[in-house]
Amino acid sequence: MKPRILLVDDDVLLLRALRRLLQADFEVLTAETGQAGLEALATPGPLAVVLSDFRMPGMDGVQFLDRLGTRSPDTVKIMLTGQAELNTAVEAVNKGHVFRFLTKPIDGQDLLQVLWDAVAQFELITAERTLLEDTLSGSIQALVGLLALFDPTGSGRSQEVRNLAMAIAEALELASSWDIGIAALLSRVGDLAISSEVQGKLLRGERLSPMEHDALLRGPEMGSELIAHIPRLQTVAQMIKYSHKGFNGVGYPRDRVAGAQLPLGARILKVVLDYTDRLRTRGTQATAFAQIELGAGSRYDPTVVAALGQVLRVVQDHNPEGIVALPLDELQPGMVLGDDVVSGAYEAVVLAKGTHLNQLHIEWLRNYSQSQGLTQPVLINRMV
Repeated sequence: MKPRILLVDDDVLLLRALRRLLQADFEVLTAETGQAGLEALATPGPLAVVLSDFRMPGMDGVQFLDRLGTRSPDTVKIMLTGQAELNTAVEAVNKGHVFRFLTKPIDGQDLLQVLWDAVAQFELITAERTLLEDTLSGSIQALVGLLALFDPTGSGRSQEVRNLAMAIAEALELASSWDIGIAALLSRVGDLAISSEVQGKLLRGERLSPMEHDALLRGPEMGSELIAHIPRLQTVAQMIKYSHKGFNGVGYPRDRVAGAQLPLGARILKVVLDYTDRLRTRGTQATAFAQIELGAGSRYDPTVVAALGQVLRVVQDHNPEGIVALPLDELQPGMVLGDDVVSGAYEAVVLAKGTHLNQLHIEWLRNYSQSQGLTQPVLINRMV
């Protein structure tokens, strides 16, 4: 399969000439404006390289490549300039993250070599991203699956938070959201630093002392410090660090970061964490979401709140029933618990709502049922 490239230039004759030169080696798309170039991203298939002219009417090349980067971050970008525009190269590289820049007139063989170098860079980026996403995400999923056996309530809720955060990322049409999913799974890791005494008070609904309350609020910061030491998870650490801070800048950490300066992943986590908290106490999606809507623009990013509303409507439209009750023998890996699985003898949570079942969970539940007893049937969420 030929690599897909996009040529953006308001010179129609140049575009035609470049298409003739390149079509033997590449699948060539063309656009005469920056806006048309952004619209070309909707065509199916990965876009390896974009070659954009600097001087175009309306949206110039730097602006176009800057916007392109948010929608297709892996695409390698090349800037085309005239001799008098070489001063734009620094801006293009710094703002548009440009791989190379070329000057007019273009030598055909030089252009071909640069394009093949760019394709090689694209393949390197995508291979590294795939390795990172598959390996790291898979390892963390396995870790969360094991932790669910020791901390069923917290781990199950992390899966629930991840599902909703990823759905919001999709509604916002984010080009890449793997880091948001990992941040959601690890969003409560800072709770491990909270003493068992404080956690016991929380479970019993007892009042915390000012010092204990402050330690609780600093949980995301402590979790962030732990995760920041893991290679390639620095962005995840930042999301978690600011996941409890309001859109208006109120909350921890106590700094001046607010609004659009907050990582988008943190703004998504803030909405999802508070929504799931309210869902457990309010009981219905409508009531919990209404509470979140009241804070749009102050505590929460309005765009993220709107995306949550969109996600909840889609879930209701496509899955009006949602929950199905199954016996243990019919459980399959990949199913998601629609409610807590509770011990028949002690009424303790064995696996929490939101847990993605794997074979280890299922075997463990069957063994537990034989030795201790479980409340059956098991409720499975068909909406996930």
